[in-house]
Amino acid sequence: MIVNTRPIDLSQTTNSLLKKSQSSFIHLPLTKIIKITPSAKAKQKINNITNYDLLIFTSQSAVIYGVEYCQEILLRNKKIPILAIGLATQKSLGQLNLISSIPQTFDSYGLANRIKEKGYKKCLVFCGQKNPRLLSLTDADIDTFACYESQNESRIDLSLTKNENKLIILIYTQQSLEVLFEELHVNKTQKVILIVASERLKELSAQYGFTDCVVAKSPHDEDMVEAAIAES
Repeated sequence: MIVNTRPIDLSQTTNSLLKKSQSSFIHLPLTKIIKITPSAKAKQKINNITNYDLLIFTSQSAVIYGVEYCQEILLRNKKIPILAIGLATQKSLGQLNLISSIPQTFDSYGLANRIKEKGYKKCLVFCGQKNPRLLSLTDADIDTFACYESQNESRIDLSLTKNENKLIILIYTQQSLEVLFEELHVNKTQKVILIVASERLKELSAQYGFTDCVVAKSPHDEDMVEAAIAES
């Protein structure tokens, strides 16, 4: 059985792909996305948005909850470069008539490399409440605009998986991995395979005792599902 652990708000594409493949799967969110109200200081950054060399959106949730504060300004100032962390985030921006580019690799390192390549000095990052890893990977002046929070799901019922001989679990984030470690109690006959979105998550998985781990070609839903089906 394949287990999709994405939050409800971000699960539609993955569930649709799994259903289309006729795979045996269950959607079991380990985290949830909560909208937060940006601080007055954060909103002031929007008022000065034309002072930034680059705007960065680190997730689909950053688009969903962040663009509402700056869409009109960006549509009037289309010369401000926008960088999306991946294809899904880029697509979400495109649906709002905002053109963006993507890095060569769809992670914090990819964002940092693009900043260095283009010589950007001052960037505004739309992100969750936790500071993005990008802050430690670049010398550029980075401001953040936190517009959502990722929280652990309060009710996680893993009982539906206890009788499965093999569990293939999709892990997109470190937070989901940590929740899985706390909640999953595997019986000795079960085989657990993690499909993870990055090499970094594979390394972390090993630290948590998950020895059977496959890194998908990319963190995009299509590649994650493809890797899961290959293991099923």
